[in-house]
Amino acid sequence: MIEYRNLHKSFGSLHVLRGVDLVVPEGETLALLGPSGSGKSVLLKHAIGLLEPDQGDVIVDGLSMSTASARELKRVRRNLGYVFQNAALFDSLSVAENLWLAQCDETSTRPLRDFCDDAIELLARVNLEPDVLAKFPAELSGGMRKRVGVARAIASRPNYLLWDEPTTGLDPVNADNIDQLIFDLGRSLGVTSIVVTHDLDTAFDVGDRLALLFEGRIRAVATPAEILASEDPVVKQFVRRTKIIESALH
Repeated sequence: MIEYRNLHKSFGSLHVLRGVDLVVPEGETLALLGPSGSGKSVLLKHAIGLLEPDQGDVIVDGLSMSTASARELKRVRRNLGYVFQNAALFDSLSVAENLWLAQCDETSTRPLRDFCDDAIELLARVNLEPDVLAKFPAELSGGMRKRVGVARAIASRPNYLLWDEPTTGLDPVNADNIDQLIFDLGRSLGVTSIVVTHDLDTAFDVGDRLALLFEGRIRAVATPAEILASEDPVVKQFVRRTKIIESALH
C-alpha cells in the first residue's frame, strides 16, 4: 500500500502540493489526473524518495519515506519500478545492458551473459522480439523505447509500478498499446500501480480508480463510473470531453 499523508511541497514561492491525502491499496491501479503543472509527477516522485516533502509523509509498505535510512530506502526502491516519461534509457548502452543494470545491486553481480534468458522474457512481457536486445536506444522508435523502459522497470520484479505520463508523445495506436500493457501487467504481475497521465482515455482505460489533483489537493477520488456521474463542477469540467462520455451518450 502507498499512503500520502498531508503532503506539502513548494519550490520557492510556488506551492505545488497543499496537503495531499491519498491511499492506494495493494493490487490497485490508480490513474492520477490533473491540469498541466498541477504537481502529478511531483506527487509520484515522493513515493520513491526522489523528492522530500516540506510537510507530511509518504508511507510505502509501512515505511516512512521521510525518516527511512539509506538502507531502508534502497530496499523500498528495489520494490518500486519507475517508468519515466521519456524512458530515460542510457543511450550509450544496448537494450540488454540497460535491462541488466536494472536488476543489479550490491548483492547481485550476475554477469551479463547469464542474464540473456531473463532479458528475453522481459522483452516478451512487453511484446518485443529478442533481436531488440542488441539495439541501442537511438535505433528504436518512440513506442519501442517506452516498452524497453517498462521492461527495465519490471526487471527487479517489483510490487509497485509508478508510471509518469506513459503515453506522452505517442501516436494513438502506440498509446493504446501502452494502455493495454499497463492493464495486462497489473493483472499478470499483481502489482500496485499509480499512473500519472494527462490523457483521459488512458485514465479510464487502465484505472480501477481515478484521482483528480487540483490546486494542490486531491479534489476527487472514485471509480471511473463515479467520476463520470460526479456533480462536482471541477470534475465535470475536467472530464466532459472524453470519448467515454461521448460514447455513453450515443
